[in-house]
Amino acid sequence: MEKRTPCESDQCLPTEEGGGRVSFSHATLALGDRTLFRHLDLTVGQGQLIGLSGESGCGKTSLLRAVLGFVPLTSGSVEVCGLPLDAHHVDAIRRQTAYVPQELQPLAEKGVDLIHLTHHLEHNRTAAQAERAERLAQIMKMLGLDASLLQLAAPKLSGGQRQRLLLAAALALQKPLLLLDEPSSALDEDSTQRVGLALLRACHEEGGAALVVSHDPVLLAVCDQVIDLNRYA
Repeated sequence: MEKRTPCESDQCLPTEEGGGRVSFSHATLALGDRTLFRHLDLTVGQGQLIGLSGESGCGKTSLLRAVLGFVPLTSGSVEVCGLPLDAHHVDAIRRQTAYVPQELQPLAEKGVDLIHLTHHLEHNRTAAQAERAERLAQIMKMLGLDASLLQLAAPKLSGGQRQRLLLAAALALQKPLLLLDEPSSALDEDSTQRVGLALLRACHEEGGAALVVSHDPVLLAVCDQVIDLNRYA
């Protein structure tokens, strides 16, 4: 099993202590006068790939954003990578997490810019650039992406190619925790299966943890467990 690279923050726990574990305890989230979910007890353990399903509007994306502290819970608590989610630890938590939102459309001239934009975010900078480049090449091959796409003009990339490049960038970071929002929404079945295998490798072989929002039955079928958030409405 590959050792995951710890983040650079002084507040960051070593990954072997907290791993990519996420635990929600009696979590309730309301936006305005509407409760999205309530009394949620959910643990994503190190080495697990957990799918999150449910009807549109049930709070799946908000749950991912709650893990990063972007959306505060109405009640209950979250622990991420061995740290309580609070103002003191939120920066360290973000450094240990790779998040790919569904509607991410960063401005880029070429495919390689999508990688650079991801890897040069403040929470994603590390000194191990050579190792990261080698890992990126391996992941792109696993996802069925030719290296020539990195030099292709961004407007010529299909939605599925752009989606897989952003996923490859996130996986190359080798963070303990992956948060993915509909990572196969623009993909055909073959590409979705490739994504599923890449996520299983990141979790089962490399000891990461992943929480994946999806409506895709092909992707959900490879998850270790699927949580229907409608049950907590």
